[in-house]
Amino acid sequence: MNFEEKDKVLIVAAHPDDDVLGCGGTIAFLREKKIKVRVVFLAEGISARYLQKDIGSFKVKKEIDYRNKCALKALKILGVNKEEIFFNNYQCLNLDQISFLDITKTIEKQVYDFMPTNIFTHAQNDVNNDHTIINKAMLAATRPFDKIFLKNIYSFEILSSSEWNYLNAFNANCFFDISKTLKKKILAIKAYKKEFKKSPHPRSIETIKALATFRGSQSGLKYAESFNLIRSIKKN
Repeated sequence: MNFEEKDKVLIVAAHPDDDVLGCGGTIAFLREKKIKVRVVFLAEGISARYLQKDIGSFKVKKEIDYRNKCALKALKILGVNKEEIFFNNYQCLNLDQISFLDITKTIEKQVYDFMPTNIFTHAQNDVNNDHTIINKAMLAATRPFDKIFLKNIYSFEILSSSEWNYLNAFNANCFFDISKTLKKKILAIKAYKKEFKKSPHPRSIETIKALATFRGSQSGLKYAESFNLIRSIKKN
């Protein structure tokens, strides 16, 4: 997995914090190399915790706004410009109630506007339904006919989602060295004060570091993030 300064990387995530969990160390590396990164969140990550009657309440709206602010803080730590962060705020865990065409067009609009060379998004077998819908919509939005600028599409794993599909484990076949950026990834996830948990929860600092250690051991690195290469186009 090699990147050049002229590359542009689009992260398509379901909820704020998925980006950091999935590829935060890679994002930090890319920005240190001055490679452009855009992050798009399709849904907010809060309202699924509340009863339907409370979704539009001031309390829930305040929580959504707080989580979005956490995302801005986390991505600032990773070096992403505020102007390249987009919140769509579809209702959390209700993407199956939204037109698939609308979700696809939302992603496609970002693809045509940013014209990325690389895309990172969710894995197809996550237990979180929003993740799987975005994976499918992203594939529809990146049909290759006139997107000659797009070279590679990767999916990432999300702790507390990818590893809980016991029958279809995440298929890691690409690894990226985050030995120098794991500290930034951990600082970024700590920006989500209400989201990271105490060990042995999967979103604990100990588990995040353990996964980076495990993926590193698979690839001869100290710490790594793993990905599944969905599609790659090599030009002559």
